[in-house]
Amino acid sequence: MTFYEGSLLTIEWTNQHGCGSNPKLSCNLVIQYMCSSSTDSPYLLVRDGTTTDTITNNVGGPIALDQNGNLLYGMHESYASYQNCLTRNRNMGLFIADRATVGGLTPGSASSIFTRQNNNGQRFGYQCTEERDYYPYWAPSQWVDIAILTSSTSYCSFYQANSQNVAQKGYCNPSTGPVTGMAALTGPTVSAPNNPSDCTAGGFTWSQAPSHGVSAPDCLSVPWSRENHLGNGVQQPGYANNYNWTLPRSSDLPCMVNNSCNCALRMRYNISSVEAGYPNMNRPDTGFIDYTYNGKNSPISQNQIVTFDSTVQMKLAIDTTQFGRTFEDRSYMFHIAQRPSGISSIARIFNLNVRGKRGNIVQVYPATEYDYIPQMLYARVGDYIHFQWTGCDTNPAGNAGEGSDQTDRSNLVQISTPSASKPATDSWIASNGGSVLFPNQAMRIRFAMLDQQNCLNYSQLLTKNNNNQGQVDQDVQNCMKLNAASPYFNGGAVKMNTTGNFYYMNTRSHQFTNRDQKGSLFVQPLLPTWAVVVIVIGSVVFIAAAGVAGAMFYAKSHPHSQVANLFSKM
Repeated sequence: MTFYEGSLLTIEWTNQHGCGSNPKLSCNLVIQYMCSSSTDSPYLLVRDGTTTDTITNNVGGPIALDQNGNLLYGMHESYASYQNCLTRNRNMGLFIADRATVGGLTPGSASSIFTRQNNNGQRFGYQCTEERDYYPYWAPSQWVDIAILTSSTSYCSFYQANSQNVAQKGYCNPSTGPVTGMAALTGPTVSAPNNPSDCTAGGFTWSQAPSHGVSAPDCLSVPWSRENHLGNGVQQPGYANNYNWTLPRSSDLPCMVNNSCNCALRMRYNISSVEAGYPNMNRPDTGFIDYTYNGKNSPISQNQIVTFDSTVQMKLAIDTTQFGRTFEDRSYMFHIAQRPSGISSIARIFNLNVRGKRGNIVQVYPATEYDYIPQMLYARVGDYIHFQWTGCDTNPAGNAGEGSDQTDRSNLVQISTPSASKPATDSWIASNGGSVLFPNQAMRIRFAMLDQQNCLNYSQLLTKNNNNQGQVDQDVQNCMKLNAASPYFNGGAVKMNTTGNFYYMNTRSHQFTNRDQKGSLFVQPLLPTWAVVVIVIGSVVFIAAAGVAGAMFYAKSHPHSQVANLFSKM
């Protein structure tokens, strides 16, 4: 997928344990991105891999190739980033409740790959476990902040001021600098202090990594969601909670200049119980709960036994590794590119994509069945819509759906009303020129047929498959089922030239009661009627004021004129 700089991209999510103005917990969502240039060294290159195996923790991992000569392992954080995490002492000032050890090590000897949440130091790619679990992080990170969505916006000034978007981050330099991507480290050969005083006391140099040099992230109130429910939110009733990201521009990402930006997105979801913040200790800028509440001072303890009504004892189901926890999700690689020539830098570009996967609602859980995203999009005349989506050829075998098994494909054909289940007819299009989404027949056919080649008609398919309808539906030359289409379709940025309400569907996925893949696009005038009226009135007032000002200037320079006499009377 390739998104244009400065375009608007809708990010949706569901979160199992609830969030927002929920009195049962404190929470936040942190959305971040990371980019590299496709011309970078393999040690720095953000990429997808050709295997799902975890990249090896040695200097050969980032450069390992598969049998076809492609880089074998996917990678987000660099090899150097993980080595720095591995050799950096864990933050000993953190709250670990009643746990005496972390990761099987005594707290004083654990590195940053261990946290209270994860006691094994289990590795996922080159992710730094401590950095995953805490925000804002105190050491350098490659991730750039997009937004912090929090249950308490009173934290916002702290979050924004300490984001590496705008703030430098310190690190202890135990030799000549941070471990480089080429260093053949396989374990913690040094133990680097994580604070200036211990660093300099050990004879090392405390250094500062620069900020990312971009604007501070958005900080907003996080939408409410119910606990134990992966459903829609209430901010926009009936729709998933979401955030609209304005993608960075080439001034923020130099790799756009040669069209080489490889990027990834991640979202972290942090929840804390009320007890873990007792009595008012969830403010990271003031009284954040810390090591002074560990051990016997912890407000929670493992499987705690409590007494109430003086005599009644109950054993609580408390796991102190879980009272304060971070979940995370990451994307595949995508690209951010400069705008096509002819599209103004100030023009709005909306991304219209497809979400979900093949199958019925049970088979796809906790994802969703297919849908357009945004499902309802509001634009203005002069805006651009970038139509783009990607599919998959490795869905679970047997999942419900149309066309070749395990594959998913989406097209876009206009329908006359949102309740229609068949494409708009030629006669309807001919009589509704002002309500036609695409300006010409060639574009309408392209969005319907997805550039398929080598197609057979229905009679030819029956002959080829001995009248076996099941085989016809699976046939790769069955373009009616989109079987010959590529998983990826890029319809480009289309300018909205006319107002109207436009409705569309995917002919392969729409089965009414089983599944429904439809969308709506509402293109409104550049200015609403009331705004036009205000501008007209304002223009009249401006012209009148200019006339009066001109007359006053004339009267001043011609004191004996009739105009001057008129102003003197006034």
